[in-house]
Amino acid sequence: MEKGSAARLFLFSSELPLLLIGSAFEYTSGKRMSQMSGALTRVEGGTLALTLMALVFCPISIGATDTPADFAPPPPSPPSSSTDSQSFFLAQYVSVQIPGGIRGFVPGTRVTVITNLGNRLRVKADDIEFEVRKDQVTPDQQMALRASQVDTQTQQKLAASMATQQQQLFQDRQREQIKQQEAKSARDRLRDLEQRYNALQQEEENLQSRIGEAQQPVVARYSKSGTRIYDKYANPMRTQLPLLRSRLQDVQREKKDARRQLEAAQRQR
Repeated sequence: MEKGSAARLFLFSSELPLLLIGSAFEYTSGKRMSQMSGALTRVEGGTLALTLMALVFCPISIGATDTPADFAPPPPSPPSSSTDSQSFFLAQYVSVQIPGGIRGFVPGTRVTVITNLGNRLRVKADDIEFEVRKDQVTPDQQMALRASQVDTQTQQKLAASMATQQQQLFQDRQREQIKQQEAKSARDRLRDLEQRYNALQQEEENLQSRIGEAQQPVVARYSKSGTRIYDKYANPMRTQLPLLRSRLQDVQREKKDARRQLEAAQRQR
């Protein structure tokens, strides 16, 4: 009913200007035949023109207001999780496998929740997406700040402990190197003492042999046939006996000292 009334009203308002225009034409023709004054004709003509313009545009407005266009409401948006696209903060340290290595995120890092996966969340930080447990994030910035402070203190203690361990390891390594050097020095010294003792013993034997030859009253020589012949003249080596005996005493004393040092070095091994 309302649509039919509106259509009839629109048709009537559309035909009304044509009726008025025809009446106006008849009116002006009658006036000209009665030879009215020019001033009266201009006033009535202007008034009539304004009336016609108002009536011409009036139906358009009525038609526009009485025939509203159909309006389609937008489809309802799908419901989203309450945690999607929200900012959270890491409450624990999280390590993420990335191409070329591992990226670590410290507590207090701001993350954006991308998807709620139930007991886990897919989040994003520094253009890196990764998954965390729900107990690893918090919306409380103060709680995240406390977790960050605790993590910083823990890292400082760990760094101090590692520095102490490194220092202890360095000292142990130094002590081990010193022990190795001492052991090498001890082996070298023992080898030198053994070589010196053997050399003194060999020199002692040589001196004893020479002294024995010098003590002979005669000197033996060999003939062309290989026969040993003893000459009856004095042994020229007898003049070297004092020097040989003095050197033998020195060698025997040095040999005794070398033997004592060698035995002490062998006991220290």
